[in-house]
Amino acid sequence: MEKELAEITHLMVYRKSGHISKILRKFPYKPDFILLVNDIKKTFAPIVTGLADIDIPVGLMVNDAHRFVEQRRRYILNNNIRIFFVICRHNFYNYYPGQRHNQVFFLPQFANTSIFKDYGDEKTINLMMLGEVSLPQIYPLREKILQHYKDTPGFYNRPHPGWRDFTTKQAEKSLIGENYARTINKAKLFFACGSVRQVVTFKYFEVPACRTLLMAPDLPELKEVGLIPGEHFVDINEENFSERAEYYLNNTQERERITEKGHRLVHNHHSTAHRARQLVRQIKSVL
Repeated sequence: MEKELAEITHLMVYRKSGHISKILRKFPYKPDFILLVNDIKKTFAPIVTGLADIDIPVGLMVNDAHRFVEQRRRYILNNNIRIFFVICRHNFYNYYPGQRHNQVFFLPQFANTSIFKDYGDEKTINLMMLGEVSLPQIYPLREKILQHYKDTPGFYNRPHPGWRDFTTKQAEKSLIGENYARTINKAKLFFACGSVRQVVTFKYFEVPACRTLLMAPDLPELKEVGLIPGEHFVDINEENFSERAEYYLNNTQERERITEKGHRLVHNHHSTAHRARQLVRQIKSVL
């Protein structure tokens, strides 16, 4: 996202904590807008202070609304932040109901389509599920799918590689980046979910982007995103996932029709470049 924003704005980036007046003195000119992103690592950082005392509009990006809740509430209050860019609106309001009267922009996830694309690999895997499965209270559907298929030939499952920095050698062997995308591309069907929080996660975009059929629950904000069950992905739940998987494995033409529509939708409307332009439009509406 940062790289795409640099293509279409005069982007200035600062990554350390500090008082905003001191930070602004490091830049060649005064920005029109300040965008804060401080919730994507293991700690709530960087912490930029003094934002309530400047005349530049400030927006806060909120990725996982359920993390750093009390710390973020204090931060919002202390800095008088009233503009938010959230990947899940209903989840954000659940934890920060007091922000309903402020400007809250829906900015969903996306797919880096230079990585998540059709590599033309043969579809050698029938069923795939990648990612976190050790938290059944958060991902009950994944747990059910794993227990159902764990001894089934043709089911490919690997755990989340972890949120950490990888050496070049580790990256070559891990399911991250292009390795991850190429693996998805080899599957006919891919199971995903939005957890009990019903968040439209990256997989809702990355899997179709790889021209693989997404099997995942329909979520409240998918209609706004334009992902329609039966058109761009297959809606599943804990009762019907195996029945629907069997149907789409056996009906190649129907599977490929939905897969192709999902692929085209993401590449045409939900790439990183598309999302960066959406963010700029939202900021311009504030200005």
